[in-house]
Formats: sequence, structure tokens, C-alpha cells
Amino acid sequence: MANEPVCIRHAATLEEASIIVAWLAENDVDAKIADPDNPGVMAFGVTDPEGIEVYVKDDETAARAKALLREHDARDRAADDGDELTVTCEGCGGTFHFPAGQAGTTQECPECGAYLDVAG
Repeated sequence: MANEPVCIRHAATLEEASIIVAWLAENDVDAKIADPDNPGVMAFGVTDPEGIEVYVKDDETAARAKALLREHDARDRAADDGDELTVTCEGCGGTFHFPAGQAGTTQECPECGAYLDVAG
């Protein structure tokens, strides 16, 4: 059903699940941890062999949340690989390198202070 909660991620720990929920909230997605007050979650960190479940309210929200998480995971993988992105400042013409993990962010030019869009 469209109005049923949907599990979007299995986290390894309660802390990881909490971080996912907080990050999604920063991106305007309301997510919840499945039964965070369950003594099994608190004592052992997991109640399900697959991990602690993070839910959203419906299929539409799940699609958006999963897309955001895929994008985030891809940036993390690129950052872990040590990839760099090269950006040329329109203000001063300088060329600068940023970690791939900063793709999709706006940074300040180290030379002139102009805003740089770090594209991935």
C-alpha cells in the first residue's frame, strides 16, 4: 500500500541509524528508526540479523530517500578512492583541487574568496 511505512536502509548500529535519520532530516526527509526503545536495540545494537531498520512514511518518500542515500554513498566511495575534482575559479582564473567527497558542494576560492561550485 502507498501509505505503509517503507524500510529504506538497514544500519549496523543504533548510532549509524541515528546519523542516517539526522542526515535525511537535513535533506527534508522525515525518517524514523524502527522501535528504537526496544531493549534488544539498546543492549545489543541490533534486533534483526540485517541490522536496525530506518523507515520513511511511504513509497514516494522512500524513492527520494533512497536516491539521496545512493548519491551520498557514491560521494563517500569516491572520497575513499582518493579521487580529486578540479575546479577553475571564474573570479581569478585559478585552478584548485577538491576531494571527490565535496562534489555537489559550494566552496570558497582559496585565492579570491569567490564561491566555487564543486561539480562531480
